[in-house]
Amino acid sequence: MEFALYRKVMDEVAAYSEPVRSQEIELFHFGESLLHPEIEEMVGYASMKKLKVTLSVNGPQLDPEIAERLLHNGMYRLIVSLDGNDQESYEAIRGRNADFRKAVQNIDALITLRKRMNSTTRISVRMIEMEVNARHAHAFLERWGKKEIGAEIRKFFPWSEKEMITLGKFEKYPPFMPCPFPWNHLVVQWNGDVVPCCRDYNGAIQLGNVQNASLKEIWNSSAYEDFRQQMASGKFTQNTMCPGCLDIYSAEPARHL
Repeated sequence: MEFALYRKVMDEVAAYSEPVRSQEIELFHFGESLLHPEIEEMVGYASMKKLKVTLSVNGPQLDPEIAERLLHNGMYRLIVSLDGNDQESYEAIRGRNADFRKAVQNIDALITLRKRMNSTTRISVRMIEMEVNARHAHAFLERWGKKEIGAEIRKFFPWSEKEMITLGKFEKYPPFMPCPFPWNHLVVQWNGDVVPCCRDYNGAIQLGNVQNASLKEIWNSSAYEDFRQQMASGKFTQNTMCPGCLDIYSAEPARHL
């Protein structure tokens, strides 16, 4: 995302009332945010606006130099994805080039930096529980809980990919409950396209673009309202993405009316 577009979005959010402005803003959406050449400036700009910016990053990429710059720019929360508790379990999920030792070293350095800088940034180390790493969950919480940071075990979610449902246990929505995302969240993609949920990483359902409309205008648009009505009524075969996703997450068969 270009910085000018990012600034436009942050300026709008900063002008909202407190209930909206106080929500966390996640500066990530499939991909490694630390690869963005202006990520520290982006964090700093939003923090200057008193917005709660959050990053979720991979441990091996979070070297002490970039960690110090992120803390200096006042980010609200930094989540480190660490889906294993040793090299074997980490590699089983992240691939054979995953470096568990480097990830742990970088997290320990981050904790030391936060203390030295007297930073208020919240640090969380997160594991997504799957079949391959479930037996490590207790040890994971013990290991990182001792370091006075947040240690999280997050439930597995197969996105909209049916071939992934055997990889772990996941929660389903109550019977006939519509997907809650269109009422609670939105995602601004790198080019300004607004999509209704983080699972839509390919931009299949575009509801507007912040380059030519405000977030408020898009959120209250007829396109967004029509999409919400699809979810509420079960008449969502008009889009290409939701049927497959709700077939996975619905406790009852999805109503393709």
